[in-house]
Amino acid sequence: MLKASVQSLPLAASRFDLATAFETVYFWPDLAECFAEVYRILKCGGSFLICNESDGTDAEGLRYERIIDGMHCYTAEELETLLRTAGFSEVRIFRHETKPWLTVLARK
Repeated sequence: MLKASVQSLPLAASRFDLATAFETVYFWPDLAECFAEVYRILKCGGSFLICNESDGTDAEGLRYERIIDGMHCYTAEELETLLRTAGFSEVRIFRHETKPWLTVLARK
């Protein structure tokens, strides 16, 4: 098992086809730096999939943000901006019809 911070992954550059983050980016420090690190380890054409149960605007997610130290619920727009800044060229946002669930698919 490998344990590491997403800010500094001990992995070779351009090695992976896919990276995923399920309910975790809320807690990543310096999200821009973390997204740049994910970008670094992905192969050209690789994908990064983010799934969140909060879209950064829902009352429940924001309530947790207030009571859980270090948690931040990002909006789709914030995530897209940070991903594009990290170098991702294609960013697709998927929203649930009735819930604040958010899926983001970014391609290197």
